[in-house]
Amino acid sequence: MRYLMMFLMFFVAAVAAQAEEAQPAGARMTLSATATAEYPNDEVVVSFRVEKDGRDAGRVLADVNRISAAIEQRLRHQSGLKYRTTGRNMQPLWQYPKDGKRIRSGWQVSQGGQIVSTRLEAVSSWLEAIESEGAMLSSLQFDISADASKHIRQQLQLDAIASFRAQAAVMARGMGAKSFRVIRINSSSSQMPPMPAPRAEMVLMSRAAADVAPPSLSAGESRVTVAVEGEIEIPFHEFPVN
Repeated sequence: MRYLMMFLMFFVAAVAAQAEEAQPAGARMTLSATATAEYPNDEVVVSFRVEKDGRDAGRVLADVNRISAAIEQRLRHQSGLKYRTTGRNMQPLWQYPKDGKRIRSGWQVSQGGQIVSTRLEAVSSWLEAIESEGAMLSSLQFDISADASKHIRQQLQLDAIASFRAQAAVMARGMGAKSFRVIRINSSSSQMPPMPAPRAEMVLMSRAAADVAPPSLSAGESRVTVAVEGEIEIPFHEFPVN
């Protein structure tokens, strides 16, 4: 019985100590801060597709395979370029006569590809290689590369934290305190690249490629924002009531 009483006393004391620690030692406030900057894009992502249709499935497949192989052959050995196939699809084409019974009229085959590179000066020649072989350009997107983005976000995170601390210091001084304590802090980031060219415009560029000079392209800049949000605790301070 004595041991049980000692255990209960120890348990009650531990719970009381934990409850006391859980109580805030001062006034708590939630703050947020952001850091934003624009940086030049150093990477391009070009997406395209080869699409053919016809009555003879074998011929349609052969055309798509030939064009895709020719593009890959021209791009595979380019330095500083990552090339990959993004998808392939084959589906029947149907006609719907007045009697309501559909009839298969042919086949459509498409295969997609994508280029990723930081060699922005070579983009025009790659577009020429894609379009001249008979592919259609789906999208062209300039962005910040992963390595550069990591460094940028780290720097902006430091700037956002410095802004957070400055706000916390202002709040502490306003409350008559000489210090503050950070209870928690979270960070998030976002990036807004330039808008890609509309798909219809890219297809038009593909069709007219043989009749015009190489496109003039500008990589532009992307806006990167890092936000921090957290809670601080300021020591209690008694204010006189007038």
